[in-house]
Amino acid sequence: MLHKLSFICIFFCFLNSAAAQETLNYTFTHYNTSSGLLSNQVNTVVQDEQGYIWTGSVDGLQRFDGIRYKTFRHRKNDNTTIPSNPIMQLLIDSSKNLWVLLSEGRIGIFNTKNFRFSETPVYALDKNATGTAIKKLVLDSKGDLFLLFGGHELLVFDSGKQAFVSTHKRFKIPEGWNIGDFAQQPGTGKYWFTTKDGTIAIFNETTKNLSTAFNNVDKEKIIDQCKGVITPYGYFFDSEKRVWFLSWGYGFPFIYCYDLKKNDFYLPRSELHGYLKSYYEVHGFLEQKDGSIWIRGLQVFARFNETTKTFDFVNNGYTSERSIAYEHVRGLTEDRENNIWVATNNNGLYRFNPAQHVFQNIAHVNRVTDKPGRGGVLASIELKDGTLLTSAWGDGLYHYDKNLKPIPINIKGIDERLTYSIWSMFASPDSNTIWLSAQPGFVKVNLQTRTSSYYNPPALQNRTVRQIAEDKLGNLWFGMQSIGLFKWNAATGKKDYTDGIKLFTSLPSNQVNKIIVDSKGLVWVAFAIGGIYAFDPATDKVIYHFSMSGTGAYKLPQEGVSSVLEYSDSTMIISTGSQILLFNRQTNKSRLLGNAETISGYIASLEKDRNGYVWLASTSGLYRISIQKNLFIRFGKTDGIDNEDFVLASSRRLRDGRLLFGSSNQFVVFDPVSIILNNTKPKAIITDFKVRNKSIPVDSLLKLELINLRPGNNSVIIEFSSLQYNSASVIQYKMDKIDKDWQSADNNNQAVYSYLPAGTYKFRMRLMDEEGSFTEQDTKLIIKMNPPFWKSWWFYSLLILAGGAIIFWLDRERMKRKEAMQEMRTGIADNLHKEVNTALNNINILSEMAKLKADKDPEKSKEYIEQIHAKSHNMMIAMDDMLWSIDPDNDNMTKTVERMKEYLDALNNRNGAEIDILVDKNVEALSLNMKLRHESFLLFKEAVKSLIYAGAQKCNIHISYEKPKLQFTMQFKNDCCDMQQLNNLLQRQDMENRLKTIKAQLDVQVHKSSSIFVLLVPVTQ
Repeated sequence: MLHKLSFICIFFCFLNSAAAQETLNYTFTHYNTSSGLLSNQVNTVVQDEQGYIWTGSVDGLQRFDGIRYKTFRHRKNDNTTIPSNPIMQLLIDSSKNLWVLLSEGRIGIFNTKNFRFSETPVYALDKNATGTAIKKLVLDSKGDLFLLFGGHELLVFDSGKQAFVSTHKRFKIPEGWNIGDFAQQPGTGKYWFTTKDGTIAIFNETTKNLSTAFNNVDKEKIIDQCKGVITPYGYFFDSEKRVWFLSWGYGFPFIYCYDLKKNDFYLPRSELHGYLKSYYEVHGFLEQKDGSIWIRGLQVFARFNETTKTFDFVNNGYTSERSIAYEHVRGLTEDRENNIWVATNNNGLYRFNPAQHVFQNIAHVNRVTDKPGRGGVLASIELKDGTLLTSAWGDGLYHYDKNLKPIPINIKGIDERLTYSIWSMFASPDSNTIWLSAQPGFVKVNLQTRTSSYYNPPALQNRTVRQIAEDKLGNLWFGMQSIGLFKWNAATGKKDYTDGIKLFTSLPSNQVNKIIVDSKGLVWVAFAIGGIYAFDPATDKVIYHFSMSGTGAYKLPQEGVSSVLEYSDSTMIISTGSQILLFNRQTNKSRLLGNAETISGYIASLEKDRNGYVWLASTSGLYRISIQKNLFIRFGKTDGIDNEDFVLASSRRLRDGRLLFGSSNQFVVFDPVSIILNNTKPKAIITDFKVRNKSIPVDSLLKLELINLRPGNNSVIIEFSSLQYNSASVIQYKMDKIDKDWQSADNNNQAVYSYLPAGTYKFRMRLMDEEGSFTEQDTKLIIKMNPPFWKSWWFYSLLILAGGAIIFWLDRERMKRKEAMQEMRTGIADNLHKEVNTALNNINILSEMAKLKADKDPEKSKEYIEQIHAKSHNMMIAMDDMLWSIDPDNDNMTKTVERMKEYLDALNNRNGAEIDILVDKNVEALSLNMKLRHESFLLFKEAVKSLIYAGAQKCNIHISYEKPKLQFTMQFKNDCCDMQQLNNLLQRQDMENRLKTIKAQLDVQVHKSSSIFVLLVPVTQ
């Protein structure tokens, strides 16, 4: 009977629990192996003092800065890396050390600055302790660090020994007392244990007493209350001085909460089976800074509801890319932005912020198909009683209470499942009438009588009325789908609206996107093509017209106008497809806000909140705009908006300040005031510094006053982050002397300088917050790019000196050559002078002798005259050769060879000889000085002339160059040649003198039938 009663009680407990528990839907950011995680099995996650997120998985350790992961794994034969990859727990101690507990039981500190692991010895009394599956690190409020091997032994870190040692003596733990769990009660000297028999034991460091279920020395009431009833484990103390713990029973764990102030149970027993209806385990608790309590475990992720004293579960299962799906939540941690990081065993890491879940996504159900509605929310209006009326294309009208729960419409004449769609809604100034524009016609709703009337005047041609508005004179304005603008005149028109409606024929006959009535009574009408018009409703006069063809303040950047908003009594905001124009009615001046690239998608609607921000909905997101600072902040799926495709002209500001925007299958409601973009002061830090794509430890660099980079290391990448994971701040950077202006970082948060010229640079960063305010960061880098030695000042100085020396040497050589040339010319002139002087003297003597013999011996006189003629002819030839040699135009071997050939042709013609010449090509390329060319040419002439005088008729001449000598080879036949005469001619004194002058050699080789003589001339170029 007792068993049956217990079962019935538990059953009803399940029912009550299931009824009370609600499902929580949050927007999650998901990180998995596709985004850079080592493994989807993440066991632990913490945040360090700088703001980095550290994760431990089965595959190693990682650091995450919001953009990039830095991975640390075991490397063989490297004791500075983690000893193995599977990590069980990470913990930041009171000294900001990162402790790493490995699955195999080894433990140590990982230095987050130099990325080196230092293992800490574990001196356990129980040699089998490290093999237990239950291992955890526990940090008490005094900063002492404990290592628990569940069911075996508890150790504490001894800073003197730099090792973990047993706590048996400290806590007076009896021999063989296997400790199941352990925790400290914060703010006290009390330490809680679960003993081997499953009871609570508390050691009080003040009294030095160990209280147990069998010897409760300090009269701890909870020990007596749990004795024999509860087997506690998993202790967790919250800020309300409550202790949470678990106890196993009936195949699943119960959750308890004990109030230490009242010494009584706050939560006597709670279970989760009523909600989960399957096996589960609870493995841990988390308390947020705001006091919220969360539990985690196998199939468990829930928040404690203090009102109902039940746990509200986070919806588990993939519904969108922003949902969460898990089997086992292995770790929870809250960062400094109040984000919660969720480590799972199968889907990686998730992040969400419960406090910033500000966007309510309200979907509707098609009441014909009873399936989720697919129609876009076209219009909405808040009624006098605070309820909300909306319309969805093709799905009908919907009515919501103040909590946005669906309620009946209860308006006579309106079927919730309308066959026609309502495109816009307008509240009449009479505070009783609501106008609904329909497809086709329009509807008049009387809120007092809860009745409605439908009208479809013939003048509207049975077309869709996209926009409807009532001006301050009671006139109705109809913006049509495709036939322009109509107006019903309240003064002359009939109340059944069959008369008094006119078409504005002078206006564009296309779609009207938006109609508003401003505070001055003007009616603003925005067209899809043709711009926007503002009318005086009393006269129908156009007061303002903005278009692409307009001039000055009235010129639009694009043809169509999507929306218009009265920001103040002086400022109107006009939006085109992708740009925004601000018009000041007092100054008649306009300016563009942002640019075409600022906004993604087509602008759908505009609203202004209570703080003066403009909210812009587009077909790809929602933007908050500060028009004073020209600052745009985008919100989308990552912020909790399920559908970013917003509908044209579908927005509303509610009386309590909330804003509503319709999207393609739902509407979004939120209070702009509740959006807190930064709850901590952001700070940009450098996360990595790469030189030629190789990382350099940042911590070491930041300690340097000057970063000296060697020549060639001029490819630099600087990576940085605000370490804000929900931040709307933008990091800007500037490298002085390289960047003219501040550069806004892209999504990679990198500054890439592929080539830094030699010089000294300063790298700076600043943060722009959501208000557009800039804060320059303290972190600055002074970088000196050292030039290669060939670009250094001393090398340039050496070059200048060397250049000066070379110029001096070249000038000296030039002067030497000039002097040598002058000397050559002087020598040639002296020779010429001697030859001419000798020839003239001979001519003078011969002429005197011829004169004396003229009368007595005429034949002898003729002989003298012939000699005079020969002498003068030779003198002329010598003078011609000398003048030709000193001519600069002939200063090359090509001209000299041509001169030789001309001379041979003349000899052949004059003497009937056959002298052939062959000149190698490399001879013509020689560069000889003037004297050498002149003397070589004269030796060549004398040699050939001697052959002719000796009677040689056939001769082959070959001129070649074989370093370092120019060789003249002359081969001729011996017959008809007087060899004795030839020998005499070649051994003349003038020939000997010429050979000595240029150190030339003449070698005569006489053979039987032919002879050869070779003239060798040394050449220095």
